[in-house]
Amino acid sequence: MPTATASLCARDRNQTHHARMGVTSPTKTPSAIVTGASAGLGLHVCRRLLGEGYSVTMLGRNPERLDQASATLAKEFDGKIVNTFAGDACDSEAMNTLVEQHVAKFGSLDVLVNVVGRSDRGLLINSGAAELESMFRDNVVSAWTCCRAAYDELKKSRGTIVNLGSLASRVAPRYLGGYVIAKHALVGFSRQLRMELEADGIHVGVVCPGPIRRDDDQPIDRYETDKKAGVPATAAQPGGGAKLKGLPPEEVADAVLRCIQKRKIEIVLPPKVRALMAINAVSPRLADWLLSKSTA
Repeated sequence: MPTATASLCARDRNQTHHARMGVTSPTKTPSAIVTGASAGLGLHVCRRLLGEGYSVTMLGRNPERLDQASATLAKEFDGKIVNTFAGDACDSEAMNTLVEQHVAKFGSLDVLVNVVGRSDRGLLINSGAAELESMFRDNVVSAWTCCRAAYDELKKSRGTIVNLGSLASRVAPRYLGGYVIAKHALVGFSRQLRMELEADGIHVGVVCPGPIRRDDDQPIDRYETDKKAGVPATAAQPGGGAKLKGLPPEEVADAVLRCIQKRKIEIVLPPKVRALMAINAVSPRLADWLLSKSTA
């Protein structure tokens, strides 16, 4: 439970954050919309932002899970009201309404964090067009739709957008199917959007984490690898069986906050994977070999 001292520290950090963004009022409480917020990483991001003094609107598709998640956070933060909105992140009309309701409640919008997305397992050569389109929609179109809806308000606040990528945004592990295409596209989208919105004072960053330690009871066989030709059972493991220790979701949430406060362009976790990216720039063949060796 936050203490009075912690609250004062959070307020001081908020003042520094807004001075960096060009916001003149030192007493203004910053606010954020977090998509995919009812569970998993999205919930941890909301918790981290609330701990820093942000007002938060949680977006999710399941009203019951949203209510449960917001009630949990309200208990953790002395009964603070956590706003919720149930809707599809790819629905333009719904996302426009989300932003309108958020601004009506909190006065402005300073941060948008796009966590919505999903993973997959499979071989591209065996994937159908509908499968790939669905993966692209959930991981890229969702972020694009929310960014378009939030643009006007973020321009007013000179705010920040953070998109959640993946190590699969930077390398191409085996057995992840259309997920790799979608996450590479999300990083390309983030880079292009950053160049376009820089003149408006809007920062666009991306956080690319490796496998994240799960805190739910989702079954390990949810990808149905046993029904997919050429895909081993180990591919159902986090990261498609990559030999990487699962990242604590709190560490990834910290990276999101760092991306917001320090206006980082790109954060890759764990940092040691950056060496593989550097090798790939010099010798793609060697990088492919190392990547194959790192996959169970």
